[in-house]
Amino acid sequence: MLRAFDSYLWSEVEKSLLPNLDQEESFLGRFSICYLPLACLTRLVQTITTFFQSCFCRFLTDPNEDFSSVCVDSRQWQKIENLETSLGENVDGFLWGVATCTYQDSGMIHCPDSQWKHWEELKIQEDNRTGQSANLFSFYKFDPDSVIDRLKKLNVNSYRFSVEWSQIEKQRGVYDANVLQVYVDFCKALRDANIRPLVTLHHFSEPKEWFHDTGSFESEENIASFVDFSAYVYEKLTQEYKGKPLVDLFCTINEPAIEAFSRYIRGAFSPGYTFDFRGASRFLLKALEAHKRVYRCLKNIPTIDEVKIGITHQRLEFQSKNFLLNPITKYLTHFVNEVTLEYFKSGIFSVKVPFFCHIHEKNDLPNTDFIGLQYYVRPLIGLEGSTSYNEKMTLMPFREDPEGLYEAITEMYEYCQVPIIITENGISTKDDEQRHRYIERALYAASRAAKKIGEENLLGYYIWSFCDNGEWDMGMNPQRFGLYSLENGVLSEEPKKGAYPFIQSALKQQQNRSKIVEEELDLVFV
Repeated sequence: MLRAFDSYLWSEVEKSLLPNLDQEESFLGRFSICYLPLACLTRLVQTITTFFQSCFCRFLTDPNEDFSSVCVDSRQWQKIENLETSLGENVDGFLWGVATCTYQDSGMIHCPDSQWKHWEELKIQEDNRTGQSANLFSFYKFDPDSVIDRLKKLNVNSYRFSVEWSQIEKQRGVYDANVLQVYVDFCKALRDANIRPLVTLHHFSEPKEWFHDTGSFESEENIASFVDFSAYVYEKLTQEYKGKPLVDLFCTINEPAIEAFSRYIRGAFSPGYTFDFRGASRFLLKALEAHKRVYRCLKNIPTIDEVKIGITHQRLEFQSKNFLLNPITKYLTHFVNEVTLEYFKSGIFSVKVPFFCHIHEKNDLPNTDFIGLQYYVRPLIGLEGSTSYNEKMTLMPFREDPEGLYEAITEMYEYCQVPIIITENGISTKDDEQRHRYIERALYAASRAAKKIGEENLLGYYIWSFCDNGEWDMGMNPQRFGLYSLENGVLSEEPKKGAYPFIQSALKQQQNRSKIVEEELDLVFV
């Protein structure tokens, strides 16, 4: 009841404060003075209600029966009796993997034509730039076994990485077949090791001069070029290999809403605009259009067997520790999370941010074979900045919040009604105990969510990331997401101790699968 009334009041506030749909610039418009105080009052009441709800959950709710109570109060973790999970056990071919991105793990030295090289030189101190980062592209090319041996120590059956567009198409329409062959050969080595590649076509990095500097996805010509690039890569990577497509899993664009937010609202990604909600909306809409066109194009290219094509989306729900910040967290969450989910649910692209932006367009419903869910935290914002209730902080700096993965999975499936692959989840920390705790709890939260949405609808879980690497505008330090450490440019031979829950869960899946195969063989020979 309170939430419904709150939604009504804020919708009335929006009507008063939103620019007209047909106006380019924002203005104050029709301001109904009575609605804003009431809307703020309902938010205060909701804050108080949430506090008492947390108390109720803590003392009267059993999280073993109702896991959502943990999402309200993280102290409920202490009541869970057994954190062992059955994640993936009942899904044939469940994907256990680690994820990475070529620019982040190979750096500006290997990707000199990316817009990120220029941005690093402009914004990041020299001693914190990526350089060659973990040098993975060189490993892909000259020593793929070094990567594969480390993947085997993690017991994974899949590896998500990106093909670096700026390496392959330095000039519009001119492709470097030799660079793409490095990725082709690496995928063959992965397949030989029974590790399934998942390839991302655009992971925040793009050719600077002819694509980024000419409008990126906001240019129709550039979208056409991205479709052509995707088709070129797709044809090479889906070639027949041992009776199957070499690569049968693709993500088109990585987190378009986060990229739009970072380019035009935070000012952290090139071109570095701040609070330009209209520009961010324009970029996001065009990136989603690019996904639709790439999907249609690739599905028309014949392959020996089915190839699944999806897109990734980071679930990011901002929460406020002070009710005065509720309007800010409400509209940030609206832009980075709800706009994209609603688009995949209904085809409606609607951005409403008072004073700044009002866009409403009805489009064809976009197709996707799966959604790549990426989740790290529900950021808790106080007047003093990012903060926490009862949880330890991480290096991002965000609070430790693995239970939010449960909400992320259930919400995304409710919106999109397509299979979900958790394509990124992880924590930035130097503390092995904290990493162990986060991963163990995240796997448990995912397992509980899978039971709620149907285990067949959750197809995989990927840790971010394979190794420590560059964290975009934050540089190389102090971030430490990797399951393998990177110290002084040298990649560790053994995984971090905090990775143990993931390694054991992946091993359990392997053992269960081997047992099933043995039982099937026994039946054949009986």
